[in-house]
Amino acid sequence: MYQLIAFCKWCQELPLPELAQNLMDLGFDGVDLPCRPNAPITHANGPEKLPEAKRVFEEHGLKLERLVTSLKDANAETERLLEATRDVGVTKIRIGGYAVRGDDDPRELLDAARRNLEALEPLLQKHGVKGAIQNHSGPTLDVNICSCLLMLQDRNPEWLGVQYDPGHLTISGESIKLALGLLGPHLHSVNFKSPRQEYYVDPASGRLRYRPVWVPLRDGMLDVPAVLSELQAAGYTDPISIHAEYRTYFYMVEHDLEATNKLVAADVKYLRELAARGD
Repeated sequence: MYQLIAFCKWCQELPLPELAQNLMDLGFDGVDLPCRPNAPITHANGPEKLPEAKRVFEEHGLKLERLVTSLKDANAETERLLEATRDVGVTKIRIGGYAVRGDDDPRELLDAARRNLEALEPLLQKHGVKGAIQNHSGPTLDVNICSCLLMLQDRNPEWLGVQYDPGHLTISGESIKLALGLLGPHLHSVNFKSPRQEYYVDPASGRLRYRPVWVPLRDGMLDVPAVLSELQAAGYTDPISIHAEYRTYFYMVEHDLEATNKLVAADVKYLRELAARGD
């Protein structure tokens, strides 16, 4: 069975000992730690704070497995964080994605992304850290695996790959088998969360609209047993990160610590049950 790690955005504001205790109580094996602007641990303070985080997590039987960063540029701050990342034993991180906003020219944005990735690759290799773009639904350059691979064209998959998020792909419309077949050596890491589409009539236009809501793994569009089966067939053995993002059009459940804890504990239990059944 895959190790399960927590993308702990929902409880990241807790003091480190409380954060670690919370994740241990929920049954996780390790941590997928936010290390980016607007998180307690940032690109700037990461070199000072990551050793303490590792120590506290290990005291609670948890491994600091991965970091979720927003790194895009090859600069001195990036190099310091990559050095600190490797020093605490983390070898895989998420790097920044590319939203398409307003009047952005997608082709120009793609060219900029490819230049940034070309410059970032030598730093990743120097410090022995692998970086990945997360595929993400919506108006983003990384909307599916095909677009991510276009961004990564000519990059070495040993150092730059894709953080496969099949939940987002249920919205973008790329099948499990197609996505994993395309990824090949670019399969870096895996996230689990599951959406539904919520339909409504826009009162201003009278037109039918929809938006995703995020629900427990048992209740959403993601075919979790099929993803697990295809991951095994692809030879993926690294941890799976559970993204405790639960929300409706009307309520951000993930802002409620107690409610989110109950839902993510159920997701951990569900995945353990699938493993026990061999699904």
